[in-house]
Amino acid sequence: MRAARCTEYGPPGGLTVAELDDLRPGPGEVLVRVHAAAVNFPDVLIVANRYQVPAPPPFTPGSEFAGVVAALGAGVTGPPVGSPVAGAVLTGAFAEQVVVPVASLRQVPDGLDMVHAAAFHVTYATAYHSLVTVGRGTAGEWAAVLGAAGGVGSAAVDVATRLGMRVVAAASSEERLTVARKLGAAAGVDYVREDLKLRLRELTSGEGAHLVIDPVGGRHAEAALRGLRRGGRFVTVGYADGEIPRIPLNLVLLK
Repeated sequence: MRAARCTEYGPPGGLTVAELDDLRPGPGEVLVRVHAAAVNFPDVLIVANRYQVPAPPPFTPGSEFAGVVAALGAGVTGPPVGSPVAGAVLTGAFAEQVVVPVASLRQVPDGLDMVHAAAFHVTYATAYHSLVTVGRGTAGEWAAVLGAAGGVGSAAVDVATRLGMRVVAAASSEERLTVARKLGAAAGVDYVREDLKLRLRELTSGEGAHLVIDPVGGRHAEAALRGLRRGGRFVTVGYADGEIPRIPLNLVLLK
């Protein structure tokens, strides 16, 4: 089988394509013939050795995929060979085959193509849990989403809008804000050219956002926290900016 390979840490451009032996599923595992694989920001971090969990080279990167069941390991009774499935792993998805525990798979619903099935779970599950499980967002609330045109950001705009929240999309250009508006954002802030804290307050009648979803980090995190209303919720999801913010705790106390 062919697979993308990381032989040393660095940028994605350093990956190569190699011919490897075909895989075989072990007990409790399923062999999937990959039709599509999604590229997520953690994949880039893993290749650069900047992720929380290291993957020693050489390895096949890729964390999210969709395909067809090709073989079942010992003790596995389903899904049947030929079934369309999607799943997630730490590494291994950027290949023609991947072996995963059966519990890591889910059936692809009728009408959903392989490309969308591969790209759905990581971003949308993260967005949903950030907004609802952790953020406790409800219909009618103002939700500010940073990095609103990125993977998790755009999913958060979409999910929040469908749940009846009013979304303030924050991004680094008007082009990216246009993407967020098409997904349902009620308002947008270009946080490169505008004051994020002031604009959040202006757009929410002076009170600030009920909820902030931040997959970006960096200097915009503190500005978003300052634009949060008292008793609001701030959910830190990731640090696509490359910098983990150092938040003054007095701001948390004030909120």
